[in-house]
Amino acid sequence: MSAKSAGTLRVERAGAVATVTIERPEVKNALDPETIRELGAALTTLEDDEELLAVVLTGAGDEVFVAGGDLKALQRVEGAEAGRRMARLTQRVFARLEALEVPVIAAINGATLGGGTEIAAACDIRIAAETASFGFKQIHMGIMPAWGLTSRLLRMVGRSTALELLLTGRTLTAREAEAIGFVDHVVPAGQAKKAARELAQAIASNPPLSVRLIKQAVQGAREAPSEAAGALEAALFGLAWGSADHDEAVRAFFDKRAPRWRGR
Repeated sequence: MSAKSAGTLRVERAGAVATVTIERPEVKNALDPETIRELGAALTTLEDDEELLAVVLTGAGDEVFVAGGDLKALQRVEGAEAGRRMARLTQRVFARLEALEVPVIAAINGATLGGGTEIAAACDIRIAAETASFGFKQIHMGIMPAWGLTSRLLRMVGRSTALELLLTGRTLTAREAEAIGFVDHVVPAGQAKKAARELAQAIASNPPLSVRLIKQAVQGAREAPSEAAGALEAALFGLAWGSADHDEAVRAFFDKRAPRWRGR
């Protein structure tokens, strides 16, 4: 496994899987503008990585995923216009995370508060330790979500549940979050990162072109009318159907052997 550190972010690579760790234990992995910029830089590298097939996003340690925004650092963002610019910058970074051509799996190892729920929602799949918790605490700080959570949470849990969570600032257990659809899998304490990496490796064992095309199809179909979604799916299917990997899968099936993927 290779590793690269950039200040508050660590990126490790094992085969076709990258693990991105937010590493600010002194502030419980809270997000400040510098960390957001570092995430944007890391995404630039991941976006250009043709060998990449899955990403795991997590927080350092086993007690906290991301404890929201770093309030001390964010106090330097003064006034309504500066707040708007900061929100738009972070929205763009989280949108790039969500739009990666490969799936992003959040390994939620502990407490997830405010902005932590926002970055978790921008991932494709969320795996949480049974000791994790989810606090939608923005309202308790006299603010509101700013990094895309209102639209993402609405799609994930429905209008009434999203409103209830955001207007009360409730904290959910991992099981409660799973029950409403915010979390996809709950695993034993200390096992979230391991489970996320195992899932990432299972995804990465499949034909690379198919992995990327399926992510693109699901991403494109999320808000598209059914006819447009169907047209996109058919066009992407055509690329997969005519690929060398599909030919190899058919040959391997009849030869009764494991396929050797070429990524094209």
